[in-house]
Amino acid sequence: MTDVVVVGAGLAGLRAATDLTISGADVVVLEARDRVGGRVLTHRAGMAAGQHAEAGAEVVDAVHVEVMTLVEGLGLTLVRARGGDDPALRLLDHGGRLASFAAVDAATSGALRDGLADWDDACATVGALVDPDDPAAGPFAADLDRRSVADLLGDLRLAPLARLAVGRAVRTSFGAPPAEISLLHLAWRAARRARGEGQVRHRVAEGFDRLATGLAGALGTRVRIATPCVALLDGGSGVTVTTAAGDRIEATVAVLAVPLPVLGRIALQPALPAGLLEVSYGLGGTVSVQYERRLWLDQGCDGSVVSDRPYGELWEATEGTGGNQGVLTARLSSNDGAALLALPDCDRRVRAEIDRVFRGAEGFAGTTLHHDWSNDPWSLGTAAAFAPGQLTAVWSLLGRPHGRVVLAGEHTDGWAGTAEGALRSGARAARQVLDRLA
Repeated sequence: MTDVVVVGAGLAGLRAATDLTISGADVVVLEARDRVGGRVLTHRAGMAAGQHAEAGAEVVDAVHVEVMTLVEGLGLTLVRARGGDDPALRLLDHGGRLASFAAVDAATSGALRDGLADWDDACATVGALVDPDDPAAGPFAADLDRRSVADLLGDLRLAPLARLAVGRAVRTSFGAPPAEISLLHLAWRAARRARGEGQVRHRVAEGFDRLATGLAGALGTRVRIATPCVALLDGGSGVTVTTAAGDRIEATVAVLAVPLPVLGRIALQPALPAGLLEVSYGLGGTVSVQYERRLWLDQGCDGSVVSDRPYGELWEATEGTGGNQGVLTARLSSNDGAALLALPDCDRRVRAEIDRVFRGAEGFAGTTLHHDWSNDPWSLGTAAAFAPGQLTAVWSLLGRPHGRVVLAGEHTDGWAGTAEGALRSGARAARQVLDRLA
């Protein structure tokens, strides 16, 4: 019998296991995939010049303290991410027409710029009503949770192109259309932004997956990959986990560090409280293409494109690196992006869109890498995207123990939807387990 069994070797599970091991607990980590990292996935296969692309977590904000600390501890390097900052270098693809944000502003007497500013102001206003560490608390939480982000957009009456840009930003950020996202969730995220999130962005030069492999390496044989958990019984005096191979692991406490849709496929006795497994998740994934030449720079763009077409958004994943080669990543999100990802010729279609935006790009296209989080059986979505009414209903349940079961994952933390939230949740879960073991 072991002290703790951790189900899931994403950043949350690995952090929980690390903290528990340091504290002297006997830990076993079970991971269904044949790799660690969960929704941290760095593509390298077939990439020339040592380049890579991120299919999952990619950007580190200056206020992501846990991520920054781990990066430093593992001896990794951060590089500034500046793509999309300059409106003269960022393109808007609307109705098949292309123009820079700056050019659109000039043609519309500043309607795009003013609309984006109005949106930022509205987000700051609702964000000021929310405690970023406890979004369900306070007198405004219930009213905000009853409304959707689409309600706020309707109130603002933005100019069409401003609404296009804002709508796509919402879909990229949450993986769901504005009508399906709680306004409280948006306000919660805006409250975090007031603390500095999103203002100074970085990438991990060596690849984001080095955070996961670094944690897993220190845990050694405690981590068992390709070992799905199919059942968990909390018998009161301990827990028993059954794997797909029929093995049974007995422990004093369990940490469940998997996305809620995946958790719903594990036979839990007793069941978790009603509503927890109904939390909505975003849809989408990425297509990344390496090009022998960065044509977008030749054409006066930094690689950042916002579109009303299903490919969603583009950005350069290799900014700041030397050489002629570069990687563009398309973030396909929400319903339209997920539908495109599911097509067998998705990669060809995305490359055709990139060739339309940057003429001649197809002649320089090389390795193309694709990941669909919605249809990944061990994620079943991108990140928690709370629908109206869900956040106030389940928030108090996500962070507290349920018998001898403790939940971890980005969905349980005030920094939901980020690697920071995953790491923080793992640390919190470890503390709760240690309290139980004491």
